Amino acid sequence: MASIDWGYPHDEAINAMHAYSTHDTAKGYPEGTTQAAYDSWMAYYNKHQDDALGVDYNKWKDEVRGEHPQWVEAREWYDANILDIDGWKKLVSDYKAKITDPSNVKPPAFNSQGDWIDETKTPTGSGFKPPTIDGFKGDAAATNGVAVNTAALEWFAKEVLQKITGPGNILLSTVNQLNAVDPKPGGFARAEVLRQAIVGATAQDGGVKGDMKDMLVNMNTSLIAVADALLKMAGDYKNLEELNKLTGDKLNEIMGESFKGLDGLGTYGTKTVKTDGN
Repeated sequence: MASIDWGYPHDEAINAMHAYSTHDTAKGYPEGTTQAAYDSWMAYYNKHQDDALGVDYNKWKDEVRGEHPQWVEAREWYDANILDIDGWKKLVSDYKAKITDPSNVKPPAFNSQGDWIDETKTPTGSGFKPPTIDGFKGDAAATNGVAVNTAALEWFAKEVLQKITGPGNILLSTVNQLNAVDPKPGGFARAEVLRQAIVGATAQDGGVKGDMKDMLVNMNTSLIAVADALLKMAGDYKNLEELNKLTGDKLNEIMGESFKGLDGLGTYGTKTVKTDGN
């Protein structure tokens, strides 16, 4: 929608807003009545026009009104809403007020929890339960709550990363749930393209479903590697003083491979699928 120029009447804009249907709705006509009547007028015009004089519109109206009043009505609607600049502006304004295209709708105010679903208020039936993660309580050797060793690294690896990875945990259990996704939106071309975009068209193309499953499995593997690296670091460097002596090269040696896996996740979610054939 954003690429359409709404500043003047042309076929792309007229078709995009289903302009003729607005008259059908206003009059209670069956869908397509106004379009068909206007097309009939155009057929008459093309048949009777004179290269020099065209069609005598006023004479034509009187001649056909009795037999085809809907032709005249459609032509008069077209004049008032498509050819007339003020009529066109109002048609566009009314259309934009109703559609939900992002280019024409203001987003809601920022909400720091806008992507959260409160299961107590809006149950999804997904069965998802977040893991219980105990808060970090510091270290017995801490002074005034400031840890002097690498206990925080060990806590993050065990209480966060290891509780969301591995069999039965969030990432892999979501992969199992995705196996059941098999939409059947309808037996027409665009619906089939949409279905294939979700579940894949071939063994080599898994669609969004396959892409998501691969990403979750690789994320699981990468986070396990990060947890293992953090535990190794926590074991090799017993306090912050030793940890601070780490050179960049040594840190990359310990964490480098695990971070490469996380970097690789950026290759997912890049596929674009269109259902309009363009």
